[in-house]
Amino acid sequence: MREGRHTALALAVLLGWAHVSMAARLDGPAAVDPRVERRAWLEHMRVAASDRLIEQPEEIAAYLAAGFNTIVLYDTEDGLLKSEDRIAFETAFAREHELHILLGKATEPYDSAMGRIRTTALRARHPLAVPAAARVSDDEIRERLALWDRYAHDLIVGVFFLHDDAFLIHVTAARQRYLYQLAHETVPDWAVFGMIGEMGFDASADDVALYFDPAAFDHLIVLMYPLNIGELTGEGLDNVASTDPDDDMRRYIQRYLTRMREKFMARLNGGQRVILVIQAFAYDGEPSGHVPRSADIMIEATLGGQMVRSTPGQERNGALAYFLWDGARSGMSGLWQRPDWIETAEAANRIDELMMQGVGLNP
Repeated sequence: MREGRHTALALAVLLGWAHVSMAARLDGPAAVDPRVERRAWLEHMRVAASDRLIEQPEEIAAYLAAGFNTIVLYDTEDGLLKSEDRIAFETAFAREHELHILLGKATEPYDSAMGRIRTTALRARHPLAVPAAARVSDDEIRERLALWDRYAHDLIVGVFFLHDDAFLIHVTAARQRYLYQLAHETVPDWAVFGMIGEMGFDASADDVALYFDPAAFDHLIVLMYPLNIGELTGEGLDNVASTDPDDDMRRYIQRYLTRMREKFMARLNGGQRVILVIQAFAYDGEPSGHVPRSADIMIEATLGGQMVRSTPGQERNGALAYFLWDGARSGMSGLWQRPDWIETAEAANRIDELMMQGVGLNP
């Protein structure tokens, strides 16, 4: 009976995603007018972050087969700025595979004066991008954005400057507004993405005013890593010790996104979209109860997406991001290390197609 109940609940959640069709891939980058349709592309974006180009033939084939239509590229690799030749190669690779690009340009260092809780949180998670060694100059920001724009103006959906939760790395709204201005002066067609996560869950009103302003970005990346740092929200998860891990995960997501909706997402302006990043990673040696099950990833994707779309202004938003694709270089496992996770991501990315074929999904 429990399995049947979970199946029914899962299908009810999945129905909320049925409007996202394979037409969401549009007709490839060449058909997209960057001045008009970037937001439409964003609403159907499927992306899994990786700290390198996903360029090996079998690997990019698996990425595309799983329904991903966008890749994350960074301006640096192994701490060094990418050469113009490398940028030309990576953007040509994206074009060849009809992938759009979400660009990461690290501009902020970590704050060495973080308190004990923040430092613990920092060690317990992997940032979305590698932080800068020091604050990057305005000239470098302008020059590097212009360089990427030269090779991939029509492919780049936008850029994010924050490598992690703004409440964790202490990037003020004033600094974010300044970065936003620099980007729009240099590449006015690109969107700029802000980023918040679990450190904002219990943020005080003063901290919210200090670190969050919808005028500081075009769209908002919301990080959700329940098994990794869920304890920061006062509700740690353990899917081995739990008697009902599916229900625990659903309850966590409902509680977390309800709070994030009330404090942040409901304050977004018209046209601003939320990009939910779900946990599809685990550190080597992680306690088994903190390693996502396939069911955890499916519940995050389906229920998380449903709750985002239940926010006024987000009704048409089907964007979804996974952290991460490949964690091997950082002592982690991601989708590429776990074929069962890839299968789950493919199902979550193509729920509408599977349901039209009569395939039942039971996270």
